[in-house]
Amino acid sequence: MLFWSVAVGCASDRPPSGGPVDSSPLQIISSEPRYTAAGFSSETMIRITFSHPVSGRELLKALVISPSVDNYDIAARGKTAEIRIFEPLKPGSTYRIILNKYIRDIRGRNLDNTAIIAFSTGPVTDASVIAGKVYLYNLNPASDALLLAFSKSDSGTEPDYLVQTGTDGSFQLDHLAAGKYRIIAVKDTNRDLRFDRSSETVAVPDRALVATGTRSIMLRFPADEITRSPSTSAEETDPPGTLSGICKADAQALTVEARRHKDDASFLTSAIRTATGIFRYSFPSLPPGTYTVSASIPSEPKQNKQVQAWKPGRLDPFTPSEVFGIYPDTVRIRPEWVTDAIDFSIRP
Repeated sequence: MLFWSVAVGCASDRPPSGGPVDSSPLQIISSEPRYTAAGFSSETMIRITFSHPVSGRELLKALVISPSVDNYDIAARGKTAEIRIFEPLKPGSTYRIILNKYIRDIRGRNLDNTAIIAFSTGPVTDASVIAGKVYLYNLNPASDALLLAFSKSDSGTEPDYLVQTGTDGSFQLDHLAAGKYRIIAVKDTNRDLRFDRSSETVAVPDRALVATGTRSIMLRFPADEITRSPSTSAEETDPPGTLSGICKADAQALTVEARRHKDDASFLTSAIRTATGIFRYSFPSLPPGTYTVSASIPSEPKQNKQVQAWKPGRLDPFTPSEVFGIYPDTVRIRPEWVTDAIDFSIRP
């Protein structure tokens, strides 16, 4: 477990009666200290006001304090929650009160996104950022991933910072101290904002450390046991189409993948590097369907230009994933049609 709470005061979980049903999402209306406040006293209670009543039980499950605080109490009274901390906070440090986006009010409404209240015990609040996007292995956005940032490279289970991805797989780690961090994404299957190292799948980026100010880091989860194999040509009833384009990448070799949405079938080809350093690729016989097109840079290019699928890397020992990029739109392949100029770039 990452963080612990010692006690909780629960308000009544019974919704109020009378009046029209309010279907608006749960929101944070205000907080004390206010967002990004500096000079916070370690002896002052933290107070959060919500748009709808929230029970202490829900708050206990949803709340994380970063850096870790072990000794605190939560009390919920209607729309107001109070967090009383019984241990000194670190001087000159930025703290973040993090609320799981799946926290429910008493009518079952959730937050739209992870809620974060940042404040500092020093003269300023840290303001550095790392942002990016997380994908499942099939290249769909990973909407339920948990992003963890570690200031030390050993990457245990207790991160210095964390945030959940949005519905489009995007994330932004705000209020970081300037520097470099080990970043990982976790399939938080039980949505508890905790990293279970023994059972939860991890995605790693294409570098060991990510510098603050990076806003385009991409992570992709490895394949799992439910990943489907590509369809065989015998199963196709319509004639194929063609797909081609160029990809700009600072690399010696490049693999292009076309992944069909309806059955998760994956098709690979090696791109040809031209004299100008641009890669040209072609799928001369691609089954009809809607595809996501991506490209990856092999970490160990083969001399015979053998097609190499993207490699996800690993956490222990840390091995970076291969660099990859994704064409921003879906691509439709029609029987006997030529689909060309599907051009995109990936960073070195």
